[in-house]
Amino acid sequence: MSELSELIARAKQRDVEAMEELFHQFKPLLKSRAKRYARMGLEYEDVFQQGALLFIIGVYEHQKERERSPTAFSGYIKKRLDWGLWVYYRKQVKRGQATFIKK
Repeated sequence: MSELSELIARAKQRDVEAMEELFHQFKPLLKSRAKRYARMGLEYEDVFQQGALLFIIGVYEHQKERERSPTAFSGYIKKRLDWGLWVYYRKQVKRGQATFIKK
């Protein structure tokens, strides 16, 4: 079992230290996603906190049986963050707290 798999298993059992270590490893991804949506008009801190929440929920809901390699978890978290933050952004646009930017 890889170090990442062990961390995930321990974090799912509510091990705070394991969750902190996982969070620290994925923090650059969270920051990059928060910066992306901050450029679209949202507050960086709000997006980062939303991303952190999505990350924690993603760890708890991750299904190890479907994982073929430790990098599959990284891809899962990336997709989960992208989708969750997009939904968050759309809600903020509807509330008038952000503007929709067409590419």
